[in-house]
Amino acid sequence: MDKPEVTVRFYAALRARAGSDEILCRAANVKDVIRHLKSSFGPDFNRVLNSCHIFLNEENIVFMRGVSTRLKEGDTLHILPPTGGG
Repeated sequence: MDKPEVTVRFYAALRARAGSDEILCRAANVKDVIRHLKSSFGPDFNRVLNSCHIFLNEENIVFMRGVSTRLKEGDTLHILPPTGGG
């Protein structure tokens, strides 16, 4: 069975390191996407990725099954680096 195609959207510092707003990726779960991203982009990207919040459609994966969260065709992963300020 083919893995579903999902959209992965990048924001802020991660967008700059990826050189793109979004990519398409075939993956069964969030862990597969992370593995793909880490092998596709450089170490600067990976450093930022390690501290990001990941949302599947509009829900934080922390409140789902974490990186084991299953994906389906047409899903969108939003990967947001931490922000600071005051």
